Amino acid sequence: MASRAWYSVKRAASKLAAATLGLASNPRFTAYAAVVLSVALALLLRLAPMRWGVYLNEFDPFYEYYLAEKLLEKGNGNLLQGLAWWYGWWFNRGEKDTLFWAPHGRDLRASSQIGAPLFSAATYTLLRVLGFEVDLYTVHAFIPAVGAATASIFAYFLGREIWDDSVGVLASVFMACSWPFIYRTNLGAKHEGVAIPFMLISLTLFIQALKKNSVARALLSGIAMALVVLAWGGFMYPWNLVSLAVLAWLILNPEAVNVAKAFLFFIAPVNVAIATMPRFGPTFAFASLASVVPWSATVASVLVLAHAMPSRRAALRVERKWVVSAAATIAAALTAAWYTGLLLSLPGRILAVLVPVWREVGVTTVAEHAVPTWASIYQDYGPLIPLSAFGALVCGYRYRKRFEDLLMVLFWLSSAYAAASMARLTLVMAPAVALLAAHGISEVFGALLTPRVSGAKSRKEKALASEILAIPLIVMAILPLLAIARQSSIAATHQPALILSSSVPVLDYNYQYTDWLSALEWIKANVPENSVIATWWDYGYWISVNTRRNTTCDNATIDTKQIQRIARAFLSSEEEALKIFRELNVSYVVVYEPFLRAQLPYLGIYVYYSPAYGGLGGDLAKSYQMARWIGENPDKYLAVGYVDGFPVLVPADTPEACNATLYRMLFAKMPGRGFFIFEKLLFGTTIQNYQGPSPDIPQPRYFKLVFASKPNAWVLVYKVEYPSEP
Repeated sequence: MASRAWYSVKRAASKLAAATLGLASNPRFTAYAAVVLSVALALLLRLAPMRWGVYLNEFDPFYEYYLAEKLLEKGNGNLLQGLAWWYGWWFNRGEKDTLFWAPHGRDLRASSQIGAPLFSAATYTLLRVLGFEVDLYTVHAFIPAVGAATASIFAYFLGREIWDDSVGVLASVFMACSWPFIYRTNLGAKHEGVAIPFMLISLTLFIQALKKNSVARALLSGIAMALVVLAWGGFMYPWNLVSLAVLAWLILNPEAVNVAKAFLFFIAPVNVAIATMPRFGPTFAFASLASVVPWSATVASVLVLAHAMPSRRAALRVERKWVVSAAATIAAALTAAWYTGLLLSLPGRILAVLVPVWREVGVTTVAEHAVPTWASIYQDYGPLIPLSAFGALVCGYRYRKRFEDLLMVLFWLSSAYAAASMARLTLVMAPAVALLAAHGISEVFGALLTPRVSGAKSRKEKALASEILAIPLIVMAILPLLAIARQSSIAATHQPALILSSSVPVLDYNYQYTDWLSALEWIKANVPENSVIATWWDYGYWISVNTRRNTTCDNATIDTKQIQRIARAFLSSEEEALKIFRELNVSYVVVYEPFLRAQLPYLGIYVYYSPAYGGLGGDLAKSYQMARWIGENPDKYLAVGYVDGFPVLVPADTPEACNATLYRMLFAKMPGRGFFIFEKLLFGTTIQNYQGPSPDIPQPRYFKLVFASKPNAWVLVYKVEYPSEP
């Protein structure tokens, strides 16, 4: 009996082993297993900051979290009613929230996108219905990381749809480990973690629609892109990318009825989403410079379906002078329409991408809008850059034969241009690099491993050929591994949230920089409700959302004049600052500077200083941009000193710097912090190893220090003491 049972167990085990081996030998199963591992890796890398706790990261996610709260609040917990309130803006405009941009307030619906808060609120509602005890803050923190992990799945399907399984798997792995993508989509990040997966879904469905001549897939592709519109201000990029690819394809292939039909079903839901969104509206969707390419593609599609599109042969017979004249006429008409206001202009940030030399102050003063160096782009992507360029080159040879190849060439070229124009747009390049680097590797391996018949060879010749072949194979295998396994990128995923580390980029963290959390808790507990707090715009979202106290400006930078007024107040005398603050009804001012300190030998006192290098800087460093906002010479306010050759930021020794209200608040004396690097000692000279300006910064007269953050006194809260009017 026992032997029979043992025999049954062995037989079942052998069947299970055979089934497992059968699955393992199935290429599709192997691909799916690899994608599952990629998704797991992507999720682990993005959730690494959880070791410090669950916090929202950077700045915009706090505002998006507030909007998610508003959706539920306005709907009394009913998400559909919240949506009705949001889109009811078209019938009841003008509602403003003075928590932002006090005292005038901000129209939340007319200046925001609903996508990220909607996904968070919907997920939160669903989880609560299913019985999970979760809070909205935690759900909102996890949405970008989980969404970005799914991008690895959709990168696989897109790569498989365009090429094959091997390309899809490699693209999935590259997306999971892409540092520019991780940086923007980790725990607590903002909307790109939701938008990029939907963009990949949309592209996959659109290509499937062309292959299968499926109206349903084209419509689903448009709906997926409409969700991108809801979630991401950068939707203009994929909206125009697909349109440009279709327009170019229809010009090259006027008989491509399937492409024209698919595009019309694709573009319809996208335009509806843009036109109905309060932030954009019909004018942006149908009468703006951003809509020129989509509308051109729409017209071309209609002409193709009506069989009125001139053939390529007929187009080639047209004399060059007529082509030039037509192009000049169209350009002149568009310019005239834009100049007269018939065509809505592009936002300043978009113009800065298209023409990097045309940058207004509001764009150039934001660090993530800076033009990156090619070295920094290569540092982000490593060897995947040349591999993806090779993949794009291969597609370029076939762009007339397959729409997918034309689309991917345009994807790589346009995303590379965007990434080279603005630092934050290196994210846009991540999917293009992942897909085309995977394609490039696949092409090289395919060429090297394809057997070639070249007559009989001796055994020695065959062995030599195999050894020579092994060299490029090993190199091609190592290059992507270098891009994936870079220690610096993996380590950087473990950084704590900025609000937890007070914007200090640090890995070895022991909660020693919790100054902003300390300040926000104090403000929430001690500053009266409805008080207006003046601060530089970088900290507006942190203060408004976490303390529910009104701020004068924030990270949206939507009111240039008010930002200029705050900059003017900070860089003017206290009397001038009081006039501006009184007009804005300001009662408190918050300033921030992450001072470092060193102990002076022999004297035993600590000297405080601000290092002059990127990644660590507060309002002292930002005063340079404040001066630019108001058209002043920054050198009148800020200078660089040196301590043993080490650069430090110090106020300039000028009347403007000595009178600046901001500097008086930053360099105020307090217990434990009484001496700054540029100051003179009792005997009238600066410390021996300091070289630089030595201004005399007076203490503030009308601003009373009511709180210095713990443990480093980096965030200072002042109460405005207005003199009694005569």
